[in-house]
Amino acid sequence: MTVAGVKTNPALFFLEGEIDGAPGLKGSRCPVCGQTVLLQMTACPRCGARDLATVCIGQKATLGQSSEVFHSADGFEAPYFIGQIETDEGARTFAPIAAAPGTVLEPGMRLAFKLLPRADGRVGFAYEPIGEAT
Repeated sequence: MTVAGVKTNPALFFLEGEIDGAPGLKGSRCPVCGQTVLLQMTACPRCGARDLATVCIGQKATLGQSSEVFHSADGFEAPYFIGQIETDEGARTFAPIAAAPGTVLEPGMRLAFKLLPRADGRVGFAYEPIGEAT
């Protein structure tokens, strides 16, 4: 499925076709030490090297702690889930989790990046569970 539109947060993720490996989160990879971090950076946080490569990361991730939220927020009708995730590349962040209300989410669950078209024409993203906890 190809999804196009205005992104809810252009600095945070790629749509299909924007870069190799998309869709997924925007990241930077150091050409010297190989460190991969979330977002586009001008210098490596590990070694200080410059000229980091912009890469697509986070197609798969592992869930840490999560919470079901019962108050609507921009683009998210309550109830919805938010969770701490660690991408397979090692970057950590909080992200919405696409799961039905009342779902039991467990730390260690495997997740996949998913684009979410919205009724207002914008495109967001969430992670959806793809397996049992590891």
